[in-house]
Amino acid sequence: MTAYAIHTPGHTPACMTHVVGDAGFVGDTLFMPDGGSARADFPGGDAATLYDSIQKVLSLPDETRLFMCHDYGPNGRDIQWETSVADEKAHNIHVGAGKTKDEFVKFRTERDAQLAMPRLIIPSLQVNMRAGEMPPADEKGDVFFKVPVNKL
Repeated sequence: MTAYAIHTPGHTPACMTHVVGDAGFVGDTLFMPDGGSARADFPGGDAATLYDSIQKVLSLPDETRLFMCHDYGPNGRDIQWETSVADEKAHNIHVGAGKTKDEFVKFRTERDAQLAMPRLIIPSLQVNMRAGEMPPADEKGDVFFKVPVNKL
């Protein structure tokens, strides 16, 4: 069984897709076909780069099973976590059915400009920037997230 990683930035600069055998674990690069794609307005994110990364995933064999990092159950559908390259190519609402890079970048940029900041972005970034480690403890051993109250 083969295993390898594909650098798939765009949502953030560090995004990766891990391929193990006939399965790809796409992180935040793609969502279920009716969910589309991740936003590209996080620090270091870029819609054009995200489109290019998605094309790397869609160049895998059609039968490759894709496992999602997130699913928001659009329109009240039950949460799902598995799709395929073929389904994404045919049905993904943001990149499927031959949507062009220009179409994607225009859509993603306009949509991202309307989205609110995610509720947990400040603590998430503080952990993500440390590769999953929590911020350092203070002298009493307590760990805190810092929230810039005058910058939000």
